[in-house]
Amino acid sequence: MDIKRRVEIAVLVKYYGNLLTEKQQKIIEMYVDNNLSLSEVSDELKVTRQAVKDTLDNAINSLESIENKLHFIARDAKIKKCLEQKSTNQIDVSTRLEIISMLEDN
Repeated sequence: MDIKRRVEIAVLVKYYGNLLTEKQQKIIEMYVDNNLSLSEVSDELKVTRQAVKDTLDNAINSLESIENKLHFIARDAKIKKCLEQKSTNQIDVSTRLEIISMLEDN
């Protein structure tokens, strides 16, 4: 798994990680955050490598499915981009309305 994908998963976990089971959270933490291999995770948890892979795949699919339904990460990215384009002293009424509109779209 490349670094870009690990970052994507870490962001998903930041937003929605509490919706996963403890086992899924632990496996993602070990594999993504601690950069352990599937074999190392399976040895540590005393389960098969296939069980780790299945749990990891299911957890990631669940996180992506949740984001596809809720769009919180996408919404926050839009807000961040809008705010970056304007300095804090330039945030006027129309900009505030634009931000509120973005929040209400999702």
